[in-house]
Amino acid sequence: MPTPREMMEAARRNPHEGELARAQQQADYLETVMGRRSSSDSAGQDSKGQERDDSSHGQTGGRHAANASPREDSRGLRDEGARGSHAAGVPGGRPPRARSSRMRRHVTQWRMYGVIAFSALMIVGGIVGLLFFARPTTSAVEMRNLTEYPEFTVESFLDGSYFTQVSLWYADTYPLREPMVAADHAIHSLFGINTGSGMVGGNVQADEIPVEQSDEQPQVVQVEPLAEAPDERVVAADIQANIMSGVYVHDGAGYAIYYFSQHAADTYITAMNKAAERLEGTSTVYSIMAPANSITLSDEEQLAVGGSDQQQTLDYLRTRFNSNVHSVEIVDDIIAHRDEYLYFYTDHHWTQVGAYYAYVAFCEQKGIEPKSLTSRRQVDLGDFQGTYYDTIASMGYVRPDTITGYAPNGTNDMAYWSAYGEEVQGKVVNEEAASWEPSYKYSGFIAGDQPLEIIKNPQITDGSSCLVVKDSYGCAFVPLLVDNYETVYVIDFRETDKNICDYAIENNIQDVIFMTGMKIGLTDTVAQTLLAEVS
Repeated sequence: MPTPREMMEAARRNPHEGELARAQQQADYLETVMGRRSSSDSAGQDSKGQERDDSSHGQTGGRHAANASPREDSRGLRDEGARGSHAAGVPGGRPPRARSSRMRRHVTQWRMYGVIAFSALMIVGGIVGLLFFARPTTSAVEMRNLTEYPEFTVESFLDGSYFTQVSLWYADTYPLREPMVAADHAIHSLFGINTGSGMVGGNVQADEIPVEQSDEQPQVVQVEPLAEAPDERVVAADIQANIMSGVYVHDGAGYAIYYFSQHAADTYITAMNKAAERLEGTSTVYSIMAPANSITLSDEEQLAVGGSDQQQTLDYLRTRFNSNVHSVEIVDDIIAHRDEYLYFYTDHHWTQVGAYYAYVAFCEQKGIEPKSLTSRRQVDLGDFQGTYYDTIASMGYVRPDTITGYAPNGTNDMAYWSAYGEEVQGKVVNEEAASWEPSYKYSGFIAGDQPLEIIKNPQITDGSSCLVVKDSYGCAFVPLLVDNYETVYVIDFRETDKNICDYAIENNIQDVIFMTGMKIGLTDTVAQTLLAEVS
């Protein structure tokens, strides 16, 4: 009988496929059998001396055991060999090593496919990323302006901030970002079963609102202005994060939860006092702070969802303004009409009806007669989808929104200057917005957020003027003032680096009205921007 080594040598000389593997299996099998037989014989010889010393019964048992052991061993080996032949294909089956080798080839092949697919995806993504001409400027899904390409300066280049801003612009305006964000929202809408109510975000640690005793003098914290206003891209990102930092979804509507930040509040107070100080003798300064729409929830619901007390926040501001800052209180008016359509269901902004109650409170504070909504021309701008639309949709039912504008009687014409310094003629309430995409229709009020806007009412010739320094809440508010002033100036302080006090003094403006929402105006970087632009 040939030895295992001889069998292996013969297999190597065999040109037929598979013979080498079968020969290897047979060789392994013979080595196993021969080794076990050798062990069995050795064990039998070692036990003979002990068997001779045993008793007759023990001898019989020992002989029985010695006789049985080889049979059992042989049967066990035969069974094992049979199992091995059946499983491994000996002599005609596929050996384990051949199967393992084939499996490794399959794994390697699929890994190669994965590398090729990933490389192709990266190449396509890189090519798309280089399509500078195809980069969007606005996001319909997130309803905001996207980051603009930064202006190159030697200073920003040397301190590295230029490259940081370029990176932010590249990521924010990637050509396929919009469908990917929309896909992400769609995937989130498939997560489990939603009851239609719940908190989105809200993992925010608010500061405690300081409350003085009646006999204590409020402590005013002076905040030093920054050397320059925060970058507008950083401000925009902070606003977006703050707006989405806590949204209570209930009955198809989204309610923004306000969280108090003492540093932001102190910065806003410092900005108001600084403006009043600089404009003393030229302009009267008013502060109007629009509460977050969660103010329209019942008192029980507001306690349940958490957040900071908005009335206490406004009291904190008011008691620290100096005597030249006129704080217009509107919370009581909003609460008294909370059953009306004051805020959009799918957005953080108020409707023009909500802004109207702020306008009435301002007129009472100033001592002028407010013009009623019924005296104005009503403009239907159609369906609207706000910032929270996708968030609410992911929870199930969405309450539909519509936009109704109230155009001024004196004039509906205005001029505004874009971010590029171009003068554009526009409308105070733009009826063409009815045909726009539902997510853009809020910009039908005074052309949205622009660096500078001027509205001249030819029916008023008394020289009266006001400057509204606003964020986006002011868009619905400004049209209501047109029938009370000869000239209405509007500055969105987030969109310009113009010094507000200098501008008011140069144009001899009588009233300077700061109109912001609490979720925006009391964001740290926004308040810092305002302080920088009044200093």
